[in-house]
Amino acid sequence: MDLQPTEEHLAVAELTRAIGLDVLAPAARKAEEERAVPDDVWRTLVDTGLTMPLSEELGGGGIPDTVTQMIAVENLAYGDPGLTMAALWGGAPALLLSRHGSPEQTANLGRLTRDPQARGAVALYEGFGRGPEDFTTSIATAADKTVRVTGRKVAVPFAGTADPLVVVGRDAQTGALRAVLVPLTAHGVTVQATGPGLALDAAALATVSFDVILPATAVIDGGEALATTVHRLRLALAAAQVGTATRAVEYASAYATERVAFGKPIAGFQGVAFPLAEALMRIYEVRAEVFEAAVLVDAERYTEAAPAVTRAVNYASEVAAEATRTAVQTLGGHGFIDEHPVEQWYRSAAALSAIDFDPLRSSFTPAL
Repeated sequence: MDLQPTEEHLAVAELTRAIGLDVLAPAARKAEEERAVPDDVWRTLVDTGLTMPLSEELGGGGIPDTVTQMIAVENLAYGDPGLTMAALWGGAPALLLSRHGSPEQTANLGRLTRDPQARGAVALYEGFGRGPEDFTTSIATAADKTVRVTGRKVAVPFAGTADPLVVVGRDAQTGALRAVLVPLTAHGVTVQATGPGLALDAAALATVSFDVILPATAVIDGGEALATTVHRLRLALAAAQVGTATRAVEYASAYATERVAFGKPIAGFQGVAFPLAEALMRIYEVRAEVFEAAVLVDAERYTEAAPAVTRAVNYASEVAAEATRTAVQTLGGHGFIDEHPVEQWYRSAAALSAIDFDPLRSSFTPAL
């Protein structure tokens, strides 16, 4: 793995960091309150081509590699993780269908880039830290070639309006990863809105249950390569956690150099400085893990990529949860009021951790 960023990587990082700070951060509170991404913010994100990658054949600017996209995600999340993930999740069908869909299935994807109110979604997560190898959602082909989809997905973005909605599950007979297009209007689709949550409300997350029979044309024929795209979608959550943790620690560090107690800045006290320094070291470490996993995904090294992505997602969630908690504690009582954004980052990191985290694969080692 080459840790030296290319000129393209540096340019993407600079662009997306600027968008995160200038566009996402000012809109974050309002988006959370209204449970929606403002149209102008959505348009800005789509125009980058990094959150909703479409191939050039479908009217996009090409599909960036996983490493480049993870750099973009981290720096957008530096501005606000909630809006970043809403845009990524909304653009996930474009990535998946661009890579694996038939011409008929991709015919209307351009609408996602033209209409600022159009939303897509991939029903991916099942909770309890289940990765793709543990999915219980079943996609079974019957003798008459129809397909039955049964299962339950959590944290489905824009579940009440998503078009297209792609459901990822496993073949009932072979256990292979499969995906299928499911209309929200199909009989047997039940959407259970979760209401205002801890964070991430801009994506209007919901739980969706399926017991649907569909024609064979609804199946997305991704083959083994479908796993690569699913790994990439999961890894984006880890990259967002890195950006969130970085912003929280930098904000708290700046506060600690300005806040004076007992005649000197509180950054001069070991009890304040050491936790922030440790958090920053862990952020550097997990960033390297995310990029290592991204390299494996791009190389389509399926056997190695799967555990690497799971490790990165789990460790990034741990690091972000602890780093944002440290940031809140650094600000003391100010950390809990909305005049400072650290409480929002703390909630976002916790909410992201709850979506895709397996405590059995945690790096935490209990003291015996």
